[in-house]
Amino acid sequence: MYCSPLRAGVAATALACLGLIASAAAPAAAQQPAVVGYSVSTLANPFFQGMTKGVVTGIKAHPGLTLINTSANGDANTQATQVLDLINQHVAALILNPINANAIVPVVRRANKAHIPVFTLDRGAACGKCQVNFLETDNVALGKEGADFIAGRLKARYGTIKGNVVDLEGLLGTTAGDDRERGFATEFAKLSSANPGLKLVARQAADFDADKGFNITTQLLAAHNDIDAIFNGNDDNAIGAVRAIRQANRFVPIGDPKHIVVIGIDGTEQGLSAIRKGQMDATLSQNPLTMAAQTVNYIEQYLHGDKAGIPAHQFWPHVLLTKDNLDTPEVKQYGLWGDQVAAQ
Repeated sequence: MYCSPLRAGVAATALACLGLIASAAAPAAAQQPAVVGYSVSTLANPFFQGMTKGVVTGIKAHPGLTLINTSANGDANTQATQVLDLINQHVAALILNPINANAIVPVVRRANKAHIPVFTLDRGAACGKCQVNFLETDNVALGKEGADFIAGRLKARYGTIKGNVVDLEGLLGTTAGDDRERGFATEFAKLSSANPGLKLVARQAADFDADKGFNITTQLLAAHNDIDAIFNGNDDNAIGAVRAIRQANRFVPIGDPKHIVVIGIDGTEQGLSAIRKGQMDATLSQNPLTMAAQTVNYIEQYLHGDKAGIPAHQFWPHVLLTKDNLDTPEVKQYGLWGDQVAAQ
């Protein structure tokens, strides 16, 4: 079953994807649990905290699986060393969330030679079929939809699509960061070509980091007194931007002609809180809890020999969140993972 993000029915799609494999998985036959090695790029990012929780919970749902859980703390060399150690421990499968799509390739190849299946989650490895499954959100679509959201808000403000926009890029070199930027940049170029009054006044990488987002936005606000909107590669970037806007005394409520539109990506608890307070306009939410659970389901399926039904590449559904739809039944069914993780 191939799953893609839809503007309507995203929750039903996610639940169908998740339930399909879970219902089909056979009980583990081995007396000893199969060991799954997991390497997450960092736990400093709330999204990856949620994803790790999803992996841990997913493993617990399968009595035939057990987990070795590692974090690379944002260092590609550390991640390579950790993954090599997992390979040397002869784990039954690997779940990798690479720091860098190219840097992870040599150790993925080592896993391939050791006949250890590799499943990449949220971020992929730049070696194609070296991965049994690469499960992610359609990051190009996230970037495109971010540009479209900003265009819609500016049209509502001015009656036409115009204004000065800042692009706070994510962590380039990751599949998520690169693809989101490509989606945003391509769509923004089309919009600005058709609407000459729409300008990109700055593009800088904030690396999915709130402090960098704050520092860059602070500098840009000092240099530009007429910024209309900021696209952010993730919610951490956005939270940093919101903090800078408030500290510079440039915050005005949504709907005010001088309001700076801020949109992020992920659906973190901080992002949801900022949206509820009216400080942030929107986020394009992923759901790392259900994404991670699906990857674990695929591992269970693979280890029981049912390999044909596992897609090599899969897009998990996402949803646009604003203050207006946070409490709708569809959004609640999709899952506000940021709230769920914060409450536990």
